[in-house]
Amino acid sequence: MKRLVSRLRSHTSGVAMTEFALAAPLLMTAGLYGAETTWLTVTHMRVNQTALEIADDASRIGDLSTLTSRKIYESDINELFYGAHLESDELDLFTHGRVILSSLEVYPDSDPAQQYIHWQRCKGSLNVSSSYGQTGDGIGDATFTGMGPIGNKVMAMEDDAVMFVEIAYDYQPLFGDIFVSDRRIVGHAAFNVRSDRDLSQVYQRDAFDPDPVSSCGTYDGFSGGSLPTPGTGGAAGASAAPDTSTTTSSGSSSTSGSSTTSGSSTGGASTTGGSSSGGASSSGGPSSTTSGGGSTGSPAFFGMGF
Repeated sequence: MKRLVSRLRSHTSGVAMTEFALAAPLLMTAGLYGAETTWLTVTHMRVNQTALEIADDASRIGDLSTLTSRKIYESDINELFYGAHLESDELDLFTHGRVILSSLEVYPDSDPAQQYIHWQRCKGSLNVSSSYGQTGDGIGDATFTGMGPIGNKVMAMEDDAVMFVEIAYDYQPLFGDIFVSDRRIVGHAAFNVRSDRDLSQVYQRDAFDPDPVSSCGTYDGFSGGSLPTPGTGGAAGASAAPDTSTTTSSGSSSTSGSSTTSGSSTGGASTTGGSSSGGASSSGGPSSTTSGGGSTGSPAFFGMGF
């Protein structure tokens, strides 16, 4: 027995194998944690970038009539959300999250100018509401001074509108709850409307065959990956009205949420303080930006994410 123990003590051929067996769990844990952290960072970036793209596209949608102010339609907003659905396909944004689009404006004939949310449209299965107000907020309420985090609110100018986008998304981890406990990711972005827009309402293209309204009282995604068809949405929860004019319709080309629309005209977007890590850069123009410590009630910008 003593001889066997002595032989085992002097035998070193299995040292490397033993060391690897002891170190492998630590190395594997570090590798998995690194992969999870990387995916979380990428997801944060994509959520913030998607918010910027939706706000940018929402600032451009509408018909192209040169005779009247540009009108927007329920179908434009539906196509806008569907474009974001295609753009964020890997995230499954509208199944695990929700997008809230608000039109921040100045209440007509108010003195002093009073900020208010004229209309709001929502899409996504996640049961969350806007963190900064609902449709009609600000009417007769002088304490409503804009939308956005405290210290970084945006305001609309008179006869103009700001497209304010909020995204809430439940992060889908690679390895369950091992490394990530707080899954909720929130992103915001805002863009000024790019051209003269008819701010009176959101129109229906055909009063007899209305397009679905993306009401904030409905929590759903895109079933089967298809765009909602006219005649299935009615007018529930909408401030929409039929359009009897004969203006040429388009605007759907700018609702795809593709990167070609972001920052391609005067104005562009810029990121500010906060959790955003994927903002778009502007291509010039008369835009102005702010940092995370901007004062409450500052004018809205051509584009910002925060």
